[in-house]
Amino acid sequence: MSRKTKRVTVYLDDDLHKTLKLKAIETEKPVSTLINDAVRETYTNYSADDAEKWLEDSFELMDQAAINSGGVKWKRDELYDV
Repeated sequence: MSRKTKRVTVYLDDDLHKTLKLKAIETEKPVSTLINDAVRETYTNYSADDAEKWLEDSFELMDQAAINSGGVKWKRDELYDV
């Protein structure tokens, strides 16, 4: 049974991207599979009742990543309106 997938844009620093590409070659898996596996493993520690905690932890990780959004900025409340 295959899973439905969504296309997203993720910005990685050059070193991390290089590491992922090398790991993909080593494991014979696509980079997207490595990222899916890492995200799934990270968030399997949350139960359905922990959805709010998961969301807050996700925002915290995004804040720590210091990703450049190209100048677009949203308030957290605006993200819930999507």
